[in-house]
Amino acid sequence: MARRILGLATSALLVSGALAGCESPQQGPKGDTGQPGAQGPQGPKGDTGAPGADGAPGAEGAPGAPGEEGAPGESFRWLSFADVGFPVTNADKHAVRAAGKVNLNGQERNLGFTTLLRSGQERTGHSCDLSSDTNAATCFGTIPTANGTPMKDDSGVIEVASSQDFASLLPVGGNVFMVSQFESPVSSLFVTRITQEAGNGVVSAASTRAVDLSPVDGLWTTCAGSTTPWNTYLSSEEYPADARAFFSLTDWPASSSGDYRNFKAFAKYWGINAADGLDSAEWTTFTQKFTPYFHGFATEVTLDASGNPTLAKHYAMGRHSMELAYVLPDRKTVLLTSDGSGEPLSMFVSDTAGDLSAGTLYAMRVYQTSPRGTQLISGDLEWINLGHATNAEVRALLHPAAGTARIAFADLFDVADKDATTGNCPTGFTLTLGECLQVKTGMEKAASRLETRRYAAYLGASVEMNKEEGITFDPDTNRIYLAISDVTGPMTNTGADDGTHLQGSVNRCGAVFAMDVGPWTTASGATVTQYAPLNIYPLVHGVTTSYPAGSPFAGNTCSVNGLASPDNVTYLPKYNTLIIGEDTSSHQNDAIWAFNTLTGKLTRILTTPYGAETTSPYWVPDVNGFGYLMAAVQHPYGESDTGKVNETGATGTASYIGVFGPFPSLKK
Repeated sequence: MARRILGLATSALLVSGALAGCESPQQGPKGDTGQPGAQGPQGPKGDTGAPGADGAPGAEGAPGAPGEEGAPGESFRWLSFADVGFPVTNADKHAVRAAGKVNLNGQERNLGFTTLLRSGQERTGHSCDLSSDTNAATCFGTIPTANGTPMKDDSGVIEVASSQDFASLLPVGGNVFMVSQFESPVSSLFVTRITQEAGNGVVSAASTRAVDLSPVDGLWTTCAGSTTPWNTYLSSEEYPADARAFFSLTDWPASSSGDYRNFKAFAKYWGINAADGLDSAEWTTFTQKFTPYFHGFATEVTLDASGNPTLAKHYAMGRHSMELAYVLPDRKTVLLTSDGSGEPLSMFVSDTAGDLSAGTLYAMRVYQTSPRGTQLISGDLEWINLGHATNAEVRALLHPAAGTARIAFADLFDVADKDATTGNCPTGFTLTLGECLQVKTGMEKAASRLETRRYAAYLGASVEMNKEEGITFDPDTNRIYLAISDVTGPMTNTGADDGTHLQGSVNRCGAVFAMDVGPWTTASGATVTQYAPLNIYPLVHGVTTSYPAGSPFAGNTCSVNGLASPDNVTYLPKYNTLIIGEDTSSHQNDAIWAFNTLTGKLTRILTTPYGAETTSPYWVPDVNGFGYLMAAVQHPYGESDTGKVNETGATGTASYIGVFGPFPSLKK
């Protein structure tokens, strides 16, 4: 029994050993990795950790290379005149009074007005010898006729005009000359040799001589003017006779006619004795010698080194009641003002820079943006194309080949009567300045240059400007300044919506308007000019005032501390200084003003004697290192207070032309 049990135990041990022997003493090879399971959902975002500590500052970098030196800054420029004040004493009212001080760039300098010539002189301070016709040519203010003899009054006395208007200095070939003109029906133009002292720039008139104007058929009522960027002189002719009325005359006009004095003067110019008017035969001779279409143009005067002039009448620029023509910096664009009532502002763009003999003429169309009738006008501008022409084409109409008739008004337009009931024009006719007109076939070019005002209105331009006088350009702000001496008439039509383009408020003391300048392009996108006025708005104006009888200012109807009938203007670049002259009866003594275009301050810098007007102030920034401001005093005692010429202290009826200065060069 015991053995049997032992055997069973031994068997159990064997079984147990057999089972233990199935395990390998080493792990078997790793099986292939199974496919990843699907990603579980994202857990919630943990809390933001605390900011780390700032790092230590980096090492300082090496200095950079020096930058390029900047352009020099603009030097300080300032110009201000001492105010001469309104003349109060009788002695002051007889004198030419001018500012005695000027502050130029922070330095005060003595200043004054130096008279170069008075009419009736042959050089500074020396009177003329009028004992013979030959000597008259060197007498400032005489009027040469077409054959070279001096104009004489009805009693045979040589005439000396007191109507000095525009003048400027032209340095040519080492010499200095003054070209100047007189505003009389038959005008005269003089070239004066100027002596300029080298050390101080003081100028005086050494000699003067009248210019033969017969190559351009004489000049009619020359008024303001300008000089071109290429150093020539541009004259003007205002108030030419109405051609339609002239060509309807069959005999000499009555002495009460507004044209009588002018026609009589030009009859004398052409050698016809008109002392007692003209009989029928003399009238026929006159009409063969004269046509209104000879006049109303800009004439360019070019001098050689000896002062000899060459004249060119620029018919291509159109016929106007021309106050002046002003060339802009591109040397192609010219603005032309017209003095009169119901006039256009015109723009001429020449084909070639520096050559005004051919080009395209435009007329201004105003779209008023200011409330109608309540204030001085503001508006946007469009330029209406009047067509292209050359001087030669137009001159050929005035001086045709032998046997061909000179052009007349009836060759340009057909004229019809308005319907008595409706006031409308017949079919095919356009109501133009109160006339029913139709341009004849093929005569558009001739009409645009010989009847510029009518043709501009015919095409829809704004022919409503009144007393459009001086004009100048401000390159500092790219603006044009335009003087309107009397804001009334067509500029202030009274109807609420009467079909006119302009309806501003009346200002009989006048205003200077500004016009921003920029590119003008055609409908096809072609640029006509970079210098077209694009809008118009008032800059500075006079104020109507009534002074009581006991006031020292009694008799002045515009404020004595502001403008009255601004006429000619001139701008000094980089000094923000606009000079404004007056032609007025609203101030007893006319003035020239300096207007600061930044501050708006007006300073009175010159006053005239009784009955005179200021004419054509004009900056000449540099002549051989010196600057000058030209100024003229026209017809003292001639427009009002005529009896005061007989008072003690009267200074005479001769006109003055002179300069403020010399300044240092104003171009530096």
